[in-house]
Amino acid sequence: MSESNDRPSTPATAPLRGPRGSLLYSGSDGIQYIVDGGPAGPSDAPLPQAFQALRAGAAELEAITVLCRAWVEAASAQGLNRQQAAAVLLGQLGQALEVGEEGQPLPR
Repeated sequence: MSESNDRPSTPATAPLRGPRGSLLYSGSDGIQYIVDGGPAGPSDAPLPQAFQALRAGAAELEAITVLCRAWVEAASAQGLNRQQAAAVLLGQLGQALEVGEEGQPLPR
């Protein structure tokens, strides 16, 4: 199984819940991915809906991944190591996702 976020793969199989509640799928590349390491909560989307959303947004997710890699490379060229650059990027993405279109916090 892969816990790496290096390159997400399009799901090729139905989703499964792992023994500790993690969300698993086998990608089109033949690797098994852990999507969510935490146990399912009452607000979690049902598995079929979660994977339908993942499949529907696969092209957009790939585009975001390419842009994120390019940003990490650019930041690395400015003196940050890749881990530092990734941490900055993830922090910015986290902040961006905390606010909705109207400037209001997103519902949790």
